[in-house]
Amino acid sequence: MELAASKERSLWLLEDLVPGAGVNNLTFTFQADGPLNGEALQRALSFVVRRHEILRTVFSAEGADEGSALRKWAAPVTITPVAVEIHRPEPGADTMAGLMAFVGTPFRADGSPLLRARHVVLPEGDVFCLAVHHSIYDGMSTGVLVEEFSALYDAFDSGADIPDHLLEEVPAWVEPEPSQGSRDFWERQVAGLDVSGLDLWCDKPLPARTTLTGDWVTRALSPEAAAVAKRLQRELRAPEVVILLAAYYVLLAAHGAGPDITVGSPVSVRGREQQKAIGYHINVLTLRQQIDPAGSFRDVVTGLRRSFLDAVGHADFPVDELLEIVPRVDASWRNSLFRHVFNYIPNSHPEFKIGGGKARLLTVENGFSKFDLEFFVTVLGDSLQIRAAFYEDAYSRGDVELMIERYEALLLAMGTDADEPLRALPVWSERDHAVIDGANDTERALPYESVLRAVAEQTAVRPDAVAIEQGGRQVTYAQLWRSAQAVAEQVRATGAEPGSVVALMCRRGVTLAAAVLGVWLADGVYLPLDPDHPAQRIVYQLQDAQAGLVIADPDVDVPLDDLVVIRPAEPAEVGEVGDGPVVTDLERAPEPSACAYLIYTSGSTGRPKGTKLSHLNLANLVDHFIDELGCTPSTSTLWMTTFSFDISALELLVPLCSGGRVVVAPDGARVDGQQLLDVLERHSIDIVQATPTTWRLVVQHAGARLEGRTVLSGGEPLPPALARQLLATGAELRNVYGPTETTIWSASGLIEDLDEGRLHVGRPIANTQIFVAAPDGRELPIGVRGELCIAGTGVGIGYHERPELTAERFAEHPAYGKYYRTGDTARWLPDGTLEVLGRMDRQVKLRGNRIELGEVESVLLEHPGVRAAAVVLVGDPTTDGALVAFVVAPDDPEVLEGLWAHTRVMLQGAAVPQDFIPVTAFPMTGNDKVNYPELTRIATARRDRGGDAADGPSDTGDAIVDELTALWRQLLGNQGLVADSHFFTSGGHSLLGAQLIQKIDQRTGIRLKLADLFANPTPRILAEQVRARQP
Repeated sequence: MELAASKERSLWLLEDLVPGAGVNNLTFTFQADGPLNGEALQRALSFVVRRHEILRTVFSAEGADEGSALRKWAAPVTITPVAVEIHRPEPGADTMAGLMAFVGTPFRADGSPLLRARHVVLPEGDVFCLAVHHSIYDGMSTGVLVEEFSALYDAFDSGADIPDHLLEEVPAWVEPEPSQGSRDFWERQVAGLDVSGLDLWCDKPLPARTTLTGDWVTRALSPEAAAVAKRLQRELRAPEVVILLAAYYVLLAAHGAGPDITVGSPVSVRGREQQKAIGYHINVLTLRQQIDPAGSFRDVVTGLRRSFLDAVGHADFPVDELLEIVPRVDASWRNSLFRHVFNYIPNSHPEFKIGGGKARLLTVENGFSKFDLEFFVTVLGDSLQIRAAFYEDAYSRGDVELMIERYEALLLAMGTDADEPLRALPVWSERDHAVIDGANDTERALPYESVLRAVAEQTAVRPDAVAIEQGGRQVTYAQLWRSAQAVAEQVRATGAEPGSVVALMCRRGVTLAAAVLGVWLADGVYLPLDPDHPAQRIVYQLQDAQAGLVIADPDVDVPLDDLVVIRPAEPAEVGEVGDGPVVTDLERAPEPSACAYLIYTSGSTGRPKGTKLSHLNLANLVDHFIDELGCTPSTSTLWMTTFSFDISALELLVPLCSGGRVVVAPDGARVDGQQLLDVLERHSIDIVQATPTTWRLVVQHAGARLEGRTVLSGGEPLPPALARQLLATGAELRNVYGPTETTIWSASGLIEDLDEGRLHVGRPIANTQIFVAAPDGRELPIGVRGELCIAGTGVGIGYHERPELTAERFAEHPAYGKYYRTGDTARWLPDGTLEVLGRMDRQVKLRGNRIELGEVESVLLEHPGVRAAAVVLVGDPTTDGALVAFVVAPDDPEVLEGLWAHTRVMLQGAAVPQDFIPVTAFPMTGNDKVNYPELTRIATARRDRGGDAADGPSDTGDAIVDELTALWRQLLGNQGLVADSHFFTSGGHSLLGAQLIQKIDQRTGIRLKLADLFANPTPRILAEQVRARQP
């Protein structure tokens, strides 16, 4: 009996992390072209096991000395044959699924055998499957086993003698101790490595607890790609493995890794005399390479060829010992050296002869994955096959399929010109082009180039139709138009020049509608101001916009004395005497490129900025939504949003441009869901638009009262839970997205299927192109996160009197023309819809973990006690940083404790808020958005007031917490650790974690799992697990 090696201990520690997972199970499986002799199979397997000591080796943690986790020994040779289970599947059964379940069943480190066998009887040819633990077997062992097993089977099947060279027992080969030179080499190689740079822009947020559940995708590369690899091998004078590995680096870099990238590459550590040794004799080299986008593929190959050969020369130093040296920068279970692996399998020969017939090796997955992504590139004669195994909680199957397609596209491109800068290489697959180019094929002719002309046409066609209802009043198109003409005359009478900015300080209603149209008839630009906003904000906008004229309601005070104020008369009602036939001929229609309105957006991070939008911008938006929503003269639309919020213009203008009816919602309906539903029913509203904040007020009372209505949700992210509630009402739900700078909405989508748990925002609207950009401006393909950029007819003029900001956010695209950089993170989905993931400035790195704060908020909103949530980061994200969650929820200890438990189940450890602060409402910006900077200030002040607690005495008064804190200090060698110190960010790693688990067992008699420590990494919260398991 001897101590297990570090590489062997690491395998079993991984299984302790995910109990019940056969993550380290490998297989030797083949299918014959006919029936197999069951007795010969059993005798051949028994002989192989007796011959190779390593196949009889077992492991056990029982009776281990303190500080050691595992011992091993070889079971004695017995005459009892190794059992081979015979399995006869039912007709139609999925044979491969059965084999996967057989292989994926875990082995145990309790002294029991680490292999088992099954003989599957099939009409098309029997299958033999040997499942074996990685601690006694590796991929290189398969070649040895094929040779020996087939020879022994033939001998037992035919009654012939066993070949002499197979009669000797083979002792387990013990790898020599690594050299000091190798240790020094690897320490230099990984110095300063930051593994967080390995995040790809298509990965998923990690779950609270890992399952290690894996999947795989297999694809044969085209003959052209295989030929390119051969040619590049000659041209660049590098082994084929280096060529294919270099292409893998370029692929990872194109998906967001780097520029400092590490890849794991398994190599055999067998010497020349040990080539026939069965066992676990591989090491995974940590290959580190700088990928410069300005460099070429030739540069990558040159650097990698040198580093690969150097690494192979020092392959004797186990990667598991290197992991103990490298400081951990995050708190996850994942390898802190690399997350992506490249496995090159040269000259594979899957077919062999057995029992007078033919057999072929089968690949049977165990259903798990230890790495985020592992490429197995197999050489099959003149062709190449890629089998990509991946961790399902890191990537989706669709993303991995596309990555393989892009790998081939990159190979072909680099074969055309190995000196092309990497940033210029085409990373897109044919599928990427088909989907994204198709989504952006939105060109269509506009029936008018200004909204004013469209309203004039509707007025001429149906002058006596009701245009607007407000309270008990109804105003026809003709009456509205006459009122607009009267406003225009008043504006002109002030001497206002064409293009002058006219401020509108009117509340939603017929007066405001007439003012909008009247300003345009006078060739002016309207500036919407909310009369209820603070006077200081209104004054700033009036002065910044250089507005000399204000149109205001009679009861509204204008906060500046030097402005000309117009207070228009109320439009006539239906039935009142008119002024004769209405004249709708426009003397001079607005120029399409002229500014139609100037609107100011939030100033939470600086002074508010005014955005200028043109008549053509607005006409395109309105025409699109008339078509998408099926608006007709019989359609009724609710006008509910305050006019200083740009989406309000859609509620007014879409119905007016299609001959429909605008119903003005009372102010109370915006904050009272029951009242809003009453309005919808009383006025037979067909279309209603609101933010998710408003929809939350509605759904709790809705029942079936939204059935048959079209509801638009926009202005802020729509949580999936709320979308499900809206769909349950029977409403037609459309999720819309767009910044003010690109005219209200730029994408729209019908929401029907929420199986994926995320919501898309549809596709680009008419005459709009959207692309997702990398930091260097490259357009990104399907599934890859980047900055959402919008081009097309809806892109606004720019910012008012802010040329430097306009130049920063607006740019020129070689194909699409002018575009706007939104600052939002998004990605294309495989069906051509877009998923918006949040603000770029709302993504944080906390101790190496990428966290979307919006994702944390979504999880909080799934708790039934939370009506709204806002999460901020306080402190230094590399050391003592933490998330703080503000929740609109009852200030009830049970609710807050429930939130703690809820988030710990749903989120990875680093993403769980450290503090939950109940509030009745959030501080808001001038545009009714959550004021995150103010929340950050509040949370920081709160933390500072209690900031000395962590530096106080270690005695918390809780015996279990204090004992665990003492163990933290002992194992991590740091007497400054306290009850809230994080094990893995304080210097801990998996092997130390195993020792901690063992010490807890010795002191308390409670056996925790390593997974418990990963999920509860501080003394204070791990104490809860200990307490829960006490008798």
